[in-house]
Formats: sequence, C-alpha cells, structure tokens
Amino acid sequence: MKARDLQLVQALLLAMGIILLSVTQGCKKKEKENPDVSLFQEAAEDNARAEGEQNFLSDAVDNQGETSDPRRVAGTDSAFLPPCARVSYDANTRRLTIDFGPTNCLCRDGVYRRGKVYVTFSGPQWLTAGSRAYVTTDSFFVNDNQHIVEKILFNEGINQAGERVIRDTVQLHKVITPNGTHQWSATRTYRQIQGQSTWMRWDDIWLIEGNAQGTTRRGNSYTIQILSPLKVVGSCIFRVPVKGIWQLNTQNRTVKVNYDPYNNEACDRVASVQVDNQNPVNITLR
Repeated sequence: MKARDLQLVQALLLAMGIILLSVTQGCKKKEKENPDVSLFQEAAEDNARAEGEQNFLSDAVDNQGETSDPRRVAGTDSAFLPPCARVSYDANTRRLTIDFGPTNCLCRDGVYRRGKVYVTFSGPQWLTAGSRAYVTTDSFFVNDNQHIVEKILFNEGINQAGERVIRDTVQLHKVITPNGTHQWSATRTYRQIQGQSTWMRWDDIWLIEGNAQGTTRRGNSYTIQILSPLKVVGSCIFRVPVKGIWQLNTQNRTVKVNYDPYNNEACDRVASVQVDNQNPVNITLR
C-alpha cells in the first residue's frame, strides 16, 4: 500500500467522524505508529457533525411532533430540546419551528447551536402511518459551522414484527466551514424495536439501515453501506451505536467499521476498523 493511499483512507475514516488511535499495516514504506491526523481534523469534525446532526434532527422532530408542548423542551430526558430553544407550531400551515436563537445555545449533547429548523408536516398527523415531515434549516449553525439541510421523514407505521418504521431521505446536507464545504446525502430506515408505548426517549431502541454518499472537503468521493443494522440505545449517554457494521468504499479501498468489537453492546464508544484485508484496529468515536 502506498503512503498516499493510506492517507486517503485515513482521511475518509476521519470524515465519518472517527479518529484512529493506532494504525498497523504492511506497507512498503514504514508508517508512523501514531500518524499525525491534524491535517484531517477539520474535515473529520464537519463530517462527524453532519452524521450527528441528522440523528439529532430526526430525534427532535419525532419527539416534538405537531405540537409546541413546553414539556418537550427542557425536560429531564437528555434527548429533549434545551431550555434555550423556543418551539412554535402553526396549525394552519402545519409548520413546526425550532428556534435556537441568534446566539449560541448549549444543547444537552454538548454542542452549540443557533438558527432555526423548520418542519412542515403533510398527510395524516405525525406518528400516524403515512405522515411526512419536510425538514429545512435557516441560518443554522452547529459549533459555528453552517449546516444546510433538506430532508424528508416518512412514517411507514408499524410493520408485521410490531416495530415502528421511519424512512429518512437526506436530500442535501452541506457543512460550510472557513476552509471548505463537505456535502453528504443518505437514505436510511429507522426501526424502533423498543419504547414505542412510552413518551420517554431513554427506553427507545432503534435499528438503522441504509446507505450514504458524499464528497469530503478535499474533493474525495465515497459511498457507505450499512452491512449490519446500527443499534442506537436511548439510554447511552454518547448517543452512538452500540452495535452494527458499515462499509466505506472509495476508489480501490474498502473499510469496515464494527461498533461492537467485543460483542458486548457496551456504551463505550469503542469500535474497530479494518482496511482492506488488514487486521482490525481499535478506534475511538467522536
């Protein structure tokens, strides 16, 4: 493997929101045991936020629904919106507005947000099979980087297994930073296998399937396919999958990430990464 090829793979791994703790390889040129990832740090942050914001927005829309109920803001559940957010709902236009204000608002996940998120509902009332939510952003910033989002959530209802199913189509997600723009899109399916009968988010368990594609700030294209459903547990403070495998493809490289290398579904942010046919390497998730 050439050094520049390995750097490309590292950059794309970082672009999916992960940081390599160590690298082992059988290259012709000996690589540093602890490679300097500073060159890719900004791209990693943008891409991690793109993925994270999709999960945040989907959860906020699903939790709030077609209501401005203040109990769903500043509640005890960490998935609820923070006290600095203001929520309003226009029943005539069926538009929900989540306003984080013109200055940075510290949210429960440790992220600063400002600007507005608009959600326009159509079809039956949200939470009813066949309902849709069209999500857009207006001057929306996450940790001072602008996020431009257009996505559609479609409630497919309850499947034969008794699971609640939501299809998420991300038409556009741009992360604009002073040093460049990352672009990302995806088609994913969420299956709620636990917690359907309660309003709390702590007891929710979701399985995520689907694929994504994008272009890094350095102009490198990639595709991603979820090979084994990503399991997201509401009680996990890190809000990252505790289980699941996805595969990244770029040019002639294949990368697999396993969120549960120890097969214990721990809420520990530990995962493993395998580049081509090399031995898996431990990583830490952002």
